[in-house]
Amino acid sequence: MKEKSHVIIGLSGGPDSTFLAIALKELGFRVTAMHCNFHLRGDESMRDERFVKAFCMTKGIALVKKDFDTIGYSKEKKISIEMAARDLRYEAFRYLKEELGADAIAVGHHKDDNVETLMLNMVRGTGIKGVCGMQPKNGDIVRPLLCLTRNEIMDSLKEVGEGYVMDHTNMEDEYSRNKVRLDVMPVLESINKGAKSNMTVTMENLNEVRKVYEAAMRDAVCRCCQQTSDGGPMRINIAQLKRESSPMSVLYEVLNAKGFNRSQLKDILCSINDCGKMFEADGCRVLIDRDELIVEVSKEGENVSPKCEDNGIKMMHICIDDLQLAKDEKYAYLDAGKVKNELTVRCPKTGDTFAPFGMGGKRKLVSDFLTDLKMNRFEKEKQLLVCDGEEIVWIVGKRSSELYRITEKTSCVLRLSVKH
Repeated sequence: MKEKSHVIIGLSGGPDSTFLAIALKELGFRVTAMHCNFHLRGDESMRDERFVKAFCMTKGIALVKKDFDTIGYSKEKKISIEMAARDLRYEAFRYLKEELGADAIAVGHHKDDNVETLMLNMVRGTGIKGVCGMQPKNGDIVRPLLCLTRNEIMDSLKEVGEGYVMDHTNMEDEYSRNKVRLDVMPVLESINKGAKSNMTVTMENLNEVRKVYEAAMRDAVCRCCQQTSDGGPMRINIAQLKRESSPMSVLYEVLNAKGFNRSQLKDILCSINDCGKMFEADGCRVLIDRDELIVEVSKEGENVSPKCEDNGIKMMHICIDDLQLAKDEKYAYLDAGKVKNELTVRCPKTGDTFAPFGMGGKRKLVSDFLTDLKMNRFEKEKQLLVCDGEEIVWIVGKRSSELYRITEKTSCVLRLSVKH
């Protein structure tokens, strides 16, 4: 952060955030404090709020206060109280940052917090990012105190005679982070007094490894993946993926952010040769299609209007004497007299059949017809069909129906056209 930048800080009144507020203020930053009252500790929550108000008034720090129904939010979202408080806090931070046009959001996490985060991530199961711990800068979130221990912060406040408040729940092992701090860390330090320092060094080493890993993954993703400029599906070349030193890591980099977990990624790799198999997660789908994986975010039949013109399909009636046929797949020519209803447009349904032009009226499953054209499942789902009632008159851009073909008895032709 540059000097005199406008920084939003989370100020609970505890030693960490109090130290952070003083340090940033003395370093010349413009500070706005946000105090979040989660109303979880009764009178103690109100005590903290009073302390913060008095502290900010004394130090000349602008203060914004937010009240939350944390328990209600936790029940509504079906998440823990810890996660509910975290979500509410960061949502409020970002809203205030945007409202005030601030440069960053500063939080008071320190070196001990980072060690606890490492332990929690390892127990939950994590990738390389998790074992690297919290970063000093993550987007608009900055953590200036990661270089300091909890004891160093407390000693500094004591030295300048600065007061703070303590959350009594920090001494209860009801929450997972407290259990690590109160129960796990003392055991580790009884084994090795330098446990915290050594784990911090490990995170520093892993952060260096992470730089190498991320550079390698960027190159691997470029080799394996192709993304169309029009926002179409991503395609992952299976042969190239298999040649990579860690196909699992490549898939993780591409698909984890789209909702796929490691178990699903293992299933995809185990099924890599099962053409037609599909996997889903959070609205994203991965299709194994011959020599590639197709990653599709949109849903089948999305945004299809029943009106022809809404889908870029134009209709024109032409007298048979004025007809000039164009041999182009973007056109279809029908006997207008055979059309019984207003034409509509939809995507294929299971069991759809039609009579392809040139097959003498013999019917064929639309799915089989599209398979013969080597279309994958996603392409099939989005294929537009022009229908006369329940009868398919044109698989758009592919084939018209034999039942509507022009004969010597035709007097008026209906020409359908579509832009490609």
